[in-house]
Amino acid sequence: MSIVELAPPIKVWYKPLPKFPKTPWPIIDIRLSYKNKTLPQSVLSLVDSGANFSILHIEIAEALGVNLKKLGEPKPGGTSVSGFYKFWVLPEPLDVNIYGFSSNFKFTVIDNPNLIWPCILGENSIFEVARLDFQKFKGYFEIRFRQDIN
Repeated sequence: MSIVELAPPIKVWYKPLPKFPKTPWPIIDIRLSYKNKTLPQSVLSLVDSGANFSILHIEIAEALGVNLKKLGEPKPGGTSVSGFYKFWVLPEPLDVNIYGFSSNFKFTVIDNPNLIWPCILGENSIFEVARLDFQKFKGYFEIRFRQDIN
C-alpha cells in the first residue's frame, strides 16, 4: 500500500448550538453545489463518525434544486434520534467544498422536521477524503485532506 500524503491540519473548534449551549459539537461550514446551483451561504454540517451515510435535510436539498418528486415516493427509514423519518437516496453526488478542498459526496435526503442538522457528513464522505483527529478534551478536532485527490 502506498503512502498517502496529507495536507497540513486544519484546526476546527467544537461549537455549541443555540438550542444546546452546553454541548460542543464537531461542526464545520461547507459549501454545497448541485448541477449549476450553489447555495449562497455555507451550511453547518455535523462530522459524525457514527453515521454510515451522509445526510442532507430536505430543505437544503430543495434549496439546491433537487427534484425529489422525480425520485418518487420516499422510502420509510425507521426511527432515529430525531424521530421517525422517510428518505430518498440522491442518484448523483453533490459538489462539496470544505475549507477550500473540493469533493463529490453521495447524500441521503431525510424528510424529518425534527432533524436539527442541515447536513451530516458520515463515513461515506469526509472520512474517505481526509484524516480526522477528534480531540474533544482539547476543544478542537483536526482535518487533514488527502493530497492525492485534492
